[in-house]
Amino acid sequence: MVLIVTAAVLFYVARNDLRHYKIRNELILVLAALLVSTSVFANDVDPFGFEKEHFEFSKSRAEVVADLKVAEATGQLPVFGEIGVKPIETKSTKSRAQVAAETHEAARLGLLSGYGELGPKQATAAQEQQIKLAGLHAIGQTAASE
Repeated sequence: MVLIVTAAVLFYVARNDLRHYKIRNELILVLAALLVSTSVFANDVDPFGFEKEHFEFSKSRAEVVADLKVAEATGQLPVFGEIGVKPIETKSTKSRAQVAAETHEAARLGLLSGYGELGPKQATAAQEQQIKLAGLHAIGQTAASE
């Protein structure tokens, strides 16, 4: 703000001085010095000396490096390009054929058609039993063997 006001005043004074030659050269030099000094101080990166403050840390560098190695070894760090922590991968307890058969049975019962703002339809206990039996039938098991 000071820089803009100083530049405006200097421009106004210089413009009037060229017409009438009534302003002393010392005043113009002072205004020019003020203009230059404000631009020099405007480039100060740390005007309050924040970078010179000393910080206290709760851990040493060796402790931080050890924590990093533990996190890398346990897979707690996000993979490059991903956001968040890597999810825990668990193996499915059902075969592909069983999942396909259960999905087909749920679609046949009309439970998969309610997506959108309403969300999926909830299966009744009887429908859940039918879906489970369809999955067991797909892998060659029957209700008697379970």
